[in-house]
Amino acid sequence: MKHSILSIIAATLTSVAASAAVVSGVVRDSSGAPLAGVPVSDGFRVVQTDASGHYRIETDKAAGLVFVSTPSGYAPSAANANLPLFWRLVTSPSDEDETADFVLDKVDDSRFAFIAFADNQISNRPGEVACFNSTTVPDINATLDSLRAGGYAPFMIALGDQAHDCYWKSNRYGLQEAYSDLRKLNAPLYSVMGNHDNDNTAMNDFDAAAEWRRNLGPNYYSFNKGGVHFVVLDNIEIVDGSPQLSDDGECVYKNRLTPGQLEWLRQDLALVADKNRPLVVAMHAPLYYFPGGAKTYYLENAQELIDALDGFRDVRVLSGHTHVSYASQSADGRIYENNYGAVCGSWWLNARVDLGNDNNICRDGTPSGYAVWKWTDGEFSDYYKSTGLPDGVQFRAYDMNMVELDGAEVAPEYAAGREKTNEVMVNVWGYGPGWSVEMFENGKALSVERQRARDPLFLLSCPIPYMAAGNKLIGTVRPVYTMHLFTAKASAADTPVEIRVADRCGNVYSSVVKRPQPMSLSMH
Repeated sequence: MKHSILSIIAATLTSVAASAAVVSGVVRDSSGAPLAGVPVSDGFRVVQTDASGHYRIETDKAAGLVFVSTPSGYAPSAANANLPLFWRLVTSPSDEDETADFVLDKVDDSRFAFIAFADNQISNRPGEVACFNSTTVPDINATLDSLRAGGYAPFMIALGDQAHDCYWKSNRYGLQEAYSDLRKLNAPLYSVMGNHDNDNTAMNDFDAAAEWRRNLGPNYYSFNKGGVHFVVLDNIEIVDGSPQLSDDGECVYKNRLTPGQLEWLRQDLALVADKNRPLVVAMHAPLYYFPGGAKTYYLENAQELIDALDGFRDVRVLSGHTHVSYASQSADGRIYENNYGAVCGSWWLNARVDLGNDNNICRDGTPSGYAVWKWTDGEFSDYYKSTGLPDGVQFRAYDMNMVELDGAEVAPEYAAGREKTNEVMVNVWGYGPGWSVEMFENGKALSVERQRARDPLFLLSCPIPYMAAGNKLIGTVRPVYTMHLFTAKASAADTPVEIRVADRCGNVYSSVVKRPQPMSLSMH
């Protein structure tokens, strides 16, 4: 049984210790008017402000903070650069009463947008910071400017692994340094905690998040925008004695939600009045396992989370962690998850090592990038924006007659001497339930088959030159099989093939492969 402070508090949630203090305060708008019904929490209990904006919460201050769930139409007045300060540290002894007030600005968030990105995972190895600042930062900022020009109020959600725990000390690049670079992004930033954002010297889960709470606030919380409730969860549980169990300096963890966090979540969701409106759940590790995988769930206690979400008709789960892209949906259609590829691609490999190309690409062929979500007239739409590429680039097409890779150890299926069958293969990294992929030769529809295969461009960009330089193939460079590849056979080797991809929002993306189409490192 886990003996962390968090578990002990969760087990005694309904019976606050006699020595507990009272943290109280007032939640007002910037004009001084009190705000009623605003949820306030210490991470274990949730209370609401009364008609005069006052709240009172009995707490032993274990988490060292209190925070509000900002209502729709409001945003925190205070910020640390681009980090909204919806939380306050409580630092007096655990048995002393304390005051923490909050001021919220009125805002129009009826038409909002947000960018979600995962696993920038900068560790200050050579080239990483420069690559992030010269590629990701300007690309995201340009998208934010475009959203504002379109009448949207944008914000961002970082889906975890903003830093890399085993390099915090050796490379002097921990959470504070990572966020010094993230502050260059010009919109409010809400953060999810990932496994690499935990202190790798801590002996239990609760203490591993202490550095995060001191600098970035609660590791799970909620907020509202335009009538949509957002929940940020920490589904990484550091095992007891992690430093003694680790063989690589990284935290040893389980993909699960702690009992105390689940209890907090139930209290938080009980205050959501309209369960027909979308609920957005942002967390680091995914809920569902890879399509075609050996099991249904990635999260160890997935059913407990699903039970907590009971009654909500439209749940959108956003996750990262895997450094690949896929989408999944529950059998009843209520829960749809997008698991996003990594900003760092293959752990910034091409920025750190001279491989003759600068393709920052994930192991399933997903380009480095981020998701763009828009809330318009009560409906969500979304797409994946590849860094450095136009919005409309949603797939990559290969003339398989022209794909010949010299890397027998990692790519025998694409060897030069194999039989050629006039196939066209398409990598649709955003593919999921509700999507379709069609191909046409001279206007005639071809039979399209979904494949479990490996992406040729990743192979050509990363593992093949990496091994050619004398390096041993390691996990972060090893290609993975993916289910978002599709093939069709044309009747001849030189006929053009049109590709049409439709996403679940009704957007159609098309391109024509003018064959023979050579394969090159510069292809999208």
